Amino acid sequence: MNATTPAPAVSLGEFLTHLIVNLDEKRTPMPFQNEEKWHRLFYGLKTSSAAQGKPDFLNSMRFDWDGPYPKSKDLSDYLHALHLNCFVSVANPSYDNLTLDKDVRSQMTGKSQTISKDLGDFLQSSTEEAARLFGS
Repeated sequence: MNATTPAPAVSLGEFLTHLIVNLDEKRTPMPFQNEEKWHRLFYGLKTSSAAQGKPDFLNSMRFDWDGPYPKSKDLSDYLHALHLNCFVSVANPSYDNLTLDKDVRSQMTGKSQTISKDLGDFLQSSTEEAARLFGS
């Protein structure tokens, strides 16, 4: 990233929230019980050479490699917190996929317009990557 374009000031939670809203708009199935694809997505975003619009929090995310894929405790905790506070829901009995709560969906409409163009572009490419990864 060049000196004139600072990294967007956005947290993991804010970014994940916008990402979920975008994926919901695209009607992309989002895994819940098996988080592997979420971890692979965020590890890929962290290690990506893309600099324009890349949020600072990605540089400080930690991933554990004790299993077959990189895993971030912060990401797992936040995904589960979204479920606990009813931002997203998961259907019994499988808990396979999460869905955006309809009331939250209506409240979030238009919120993406409050973010910078660089972050919006990064978020859009992240949404496309997530849709590709989650669809496989």
